Amino acid sequence: MSSTKVSPALVSADEATLFSAMNHKQTFGHVMGELAEKSDDLAVVVSDYGRRLSLDGLRASRPEAYVQCGIAEQNQIEVASALANEGFHTFAPCYATFITSRVLDQVRVNLGMMRSPVALVGVSCGCEAAMLGASHMSLEDLAIMRMIPNLEVIAPADTVELASVLRDLAARPRPAYVRANELDGACLHASGASYAPGAAQHLYVPAGVAPEVAIVSTGTISSRAVDAARILGERGIAAEAIELASVKPLDTAALDALCAAGVRLVVTLEEHSRVGGLGGAVAEHLAERASTPDAPTPRLLRLGMPDAYLEADSQQALLERAGLSTEAIARVVAERL
Repeated sequence: MSSTKVSPALVSADEATLFSAMNHKQTFGHVMGELAEKSDDLAVVVSDYGRRLSLDGLRASRPEAYVQCGIAEQNQIEVASALANEGFHTFAPCYATFITSRVLDQVRVNLGMMRSPVALVGVSCGCEAAMLGASHMSLEDLAIMRMIPNLEVIAPADTVELASVLRDLAARPRPAYVRANELDGACLHASGASYAPGAAQHLYVPAGVAPEVAIVSTGTISSRAVDAARILGERGIAAEAIELASVKPLDTAALDALCAAGVRLVVTLEEHSRVGGLGGAVAEHLAERASTPDAPTPRLLRLGMPDAYLEADSQQALLERAGLSTEAIARVVAERL
């Protein structure tokens, strides 16, 4: 499906059991702790939020690797970039909306133009922090970050895959934005995980029949893509679920393969605005493909959050109102066919 070769497993099956019992903040802290034990070159730069990221192990074993900038996210990016430019393997975690929107100029200059190899980690993304209001919801971050040249944009589907992404970024430092949140608690990588930029993964394939629908998802809402594909199969509609953890670079070869296989409808699914995120990236590629003579191109349905600032509410309630429950996803796909 993908033209990009995925590296050997970065998280083993045994480790998958460990990480699947953690939330994304615990996973981040655990991986940072293990990296600190293996390398003297790790730097974790935080802006006040560090105490919520399970970094006690890191601070105990390597206190000099932990840099606290206070409530000053723009300074956080400058400090992180300076350390990265000096050879440190640098991670900068914070609320997703603050580590993307509030620091856009610093990210654009340092990570985009200067290519400082900093891994930004946006926690509590999407609607996870929705009880704190629109200011803490991160529904534009994928669109913002994928517009910056030289910046990789990644949205893991679960904590197992998140651990593999963090390990890969530590082994091969580069400018990147990693999006993380909690949803439904599903583990989609129980046998382990690897990560390579621009590589799609099959999460669900119908048995014995060619799919007529492809649900292409990114992030933890991918679990609902799998469940919706199964529901559609029970209703006589063959559907497959494909994960694009790498939003940028995008696995365009995987999309072309779907087109060549005769899929009638491509559905994008994300806990992000329908504008500019995964749906926007896929739409751009399919539009270019459609302009090529004799290139079969299926219809596109983009599912995501509305283009609006939402009132404070629970994550589940907002997703329900946006039509992103598993049942609602399956229903609208069937209707569009």
